[in-house]
Amino acid sequence: MDWYPESDETPLFRGVASFAEGRAPKVLDRHWFRDDQGRDISAELPGWPPAPAHEKRGEKAAKVGRGLGIFGKATAVVVAGTVELLSSGGGSNVNFKGPDGAEPTDPALEVEDFPVMWAAAGTTARTAPFQLDPERRPDRSYRTDLQLTDRRLLVLGSASVQLPAEVLWDLPLDRVAGAVQHAFATHGADLTVTFTDGSWVRLDLLSKGSAAKVAAILSGETEPVALNPAQQAAVDSWSSALPKPVEFVVNSVDAAAGIVSVEAKAHVGKKVVNAGSITLDAEGKPVLG
Repeated sequence: MDWYPESDETPLFRGVASFAEGRAPKVLDRHWFRDDQGRDISAELPGWPPAPAHEKRGEKAAKVGRGLGIFGKATAVVVAGTVELLSSGGGSNVNFKGPDGAEPTDPALEVEDFPVMWAAAGTTARTAPFQLDPERRPDRSYRTDLQLTDRRLLVLGSASVQLPAEVLWDLPLDRVAGAVQHAFATHGADLTVTFTDGSWVRLDLLSKGSAAKVAAILSGETEPVALNPAQQAAVDSWSSALPKPVEFVVNSVDAAAGIVSVEAKAHVGKKVVNAGSITLDAEGKPVLG
């Protein structure tokens, strides 16, 4: 899945991405596409092929989930374009926690419902490519990647790592308002990307580290660490034998001295595996110890 940036832009991140799926019992392995009033808009998205219609799971499934360490009961309602959670006592506090201790930050959108698109008519989120939804892909082996540069947010797609990537979505970064990582997620790697018009999408990036890095970049909380030519050449040589495609997470170790650490993450099928790391000085030489 080859893709190359323009000559005047710097790639910051690349990794597997797809629409997230619910974790709570009622919405387990399910997701929906909503407008700003909470209506289902799957059939309204232009050019999207149909997918199986999902119903929320019944109370029996919820009881099974609670037996596995997930518990809680609430009712979600839509009021004036926002979703609020009402407990039986009229309050908004719901005791709900996953087996790993993660709690939903908005139970109405993670427990009672699970939209992965929230978009009024004509907003940016509605332009997201259908290939981000595995149920709509013509081939289950088709893969989508999130690609960030210092100028753009892109979604790339390919049926094989041997084939060139298709550019499925290409947005300037100035249309992105920010991003938030969610702990209450199948892989702990869900990320909501919000656009400047208020619409948003929720993606699963498979890796907690990937979600954290993307959230930081899109929220402007960190400056990306760029490799100098000597360091880039050293990384190219070091990673030549690694399985492809591979993503590099670069962190500054000593900014004054120009020392950086580079972590390699190989994407094998739908899994993200750590493929090693290296620390380099400003001349591209390995730093030991």
